[in-house]
Amino acid sequence: MTLSSERQLGKCSLCGRYPPVYLRRYSGERLCARCFNESIEMRVRRTISKYDLLKPFDRIAVGVSGGKDSLSLLKILQRIERDFPRATLEAVLVDEGIPVYREESMRIAEEFASSLGVELTKVSFKELFGFTLAEAVESGAAKELGLQPCTICGVLRRKALTLAAKRIGATVVAMAHTLDDVVQTYLLNLLRGEARIQPLGLRREAEGVIPRATPFRLIPEREVVFYAYLNKVPYQTHTCPYAHTSMRDPIRLFLTSYEERYPGSLYAFLNSFEKMLLTRKPREEENRCEICGEPTNRRICRACEIEMKIREKLRR
Repeated sequence: MTLSSERQLGKCSLCGRYPPVYLRRYSGERLCARCFNESIEMRVRRTISKYDLLKPFDRIAVGVSGGKDSLSLLKILQRIERDFPRATLEAVLVDEGIPVYREESMRIAEEFASSLGVELTKVSFKELFGFTLAEAVESGAAKELGLQPCTICGVLRRKALTLAAKRIGATVVAMAHTLDDVVQTYLLNLLRGEARIQPLGLRREAEGVIPRATPFRLIPEREVVFYAYLNKVPYQTHTCPYAHTSMRDPIRLFLTSYEERYPGSLYAFLNSFEKMLLTRKPREEENRCEICGEPTNRRICRACEIEMKIREKLRR
């Protein structure tokens, strides 16, 4: 950076000492690398406190995929966990069985967790359900059932994480869903005509159920990406071969473009939408899946239904 460009940019809005490396358009802040890192970690702490996402005695299972978001969350929670000696932290990775793509991400996740001194537990679709995602797709079973690969993956990954968390005795599962992810999911649920949308990633206690928590829910994805860059968090080079089939992509593109044009829109949507969800009268009793016992608004939950249907197709 030249002297003239440094003068033009000025100094960091927070410390006033160093040149800025990041502009937060929705707040107008210009942050140096040190203040940017500290602001991300402080926002995670405040989010945890605001929503009561984690407790001092928790055994936390962090869902990691080998991507920048989940590994950044693991790094930050590992730092926070040092202040709570009664809490424990463990990484959990799900192998869906996607050749090359998942093999690379597993290697990255294992090496990164090891560098942090965090134990990592792996589970696989093959072990838990009897088939891999690739087998479900390549056999034609997914197409016969009218299911997109991303639908199968998303639903069964959630079930696999729950099973893995129970295996290690976790009291909560921490997911790396960013502000973008949460808003995208709410919109996707609306477009699907979901009759009963539930708050996403806000800890809800229920007997026999491991709650989910999303400490990144108030952080835009682009800021998580920049945090990963500044802190040399590794990332995958291969793209999931099924990513182009995702129903989420059009929504992601729209919201990214809208936020770029109108900074702060994602926060506005989240605040308004969750205000409605959190003030809505809760159901007196939640249904439980007849097979796995997890909460559902159906007799058999979506995960168990998909698992049974694919197994049946593959047996033929």
